[in-house]
Amino acid sequence: MLHTGTWSSVRSAAQRRREEDTVAVRTKVKLLTDRDVPWSELVPGFELTRAITNAGSTQLGGGYMRFTEDAEFADWTLRYDEVLFVQTGELAILSDGGITVACAGEAILIPNGTKVTYRGRAGTVGFFVLWPFDWNKKSGAGA
Repeated sequence: MLHTGTWSSVRSAAQRRREEDTVAVRTKVKLLTDRDVPWSELVPGFELTRAITNAGSTQLGGGYMRFTEDAEFADWTLRYDEVLFVQTGELAILSDGGITVACAGEAILIPNGTKVTYRGRAGTVGFFVLWPFDWNKKSGAGA
């Protein structure tokens, strides 16, 4: 059923939910925020937090990424399909001798088996989704 209320009523509900101590609701829908899980530094200046894990019933993995300074994470071979969405800043993916750059509001799709270098500018924030979430348990996993 299509919700016919105004956007302000939806926004108000979201604000109320955040302001109240909520009781667990039985729903399959989950709000993801970067405040709910710890951040890990991959290399100086590049941090990740895993907001989507195998804790749910989904086969997806994912989370937030941020660059606190200009940084790069080099020579990683993906064992999963990945989509990177840039919320703010600029993210570059170097692969196969080429470079793909995404700015705020753009996304990059990287197929399984691709060798990449992630390069971001200070202040870049994004969200990544990968499949399958348990790629590191499959044979031949890793860089």
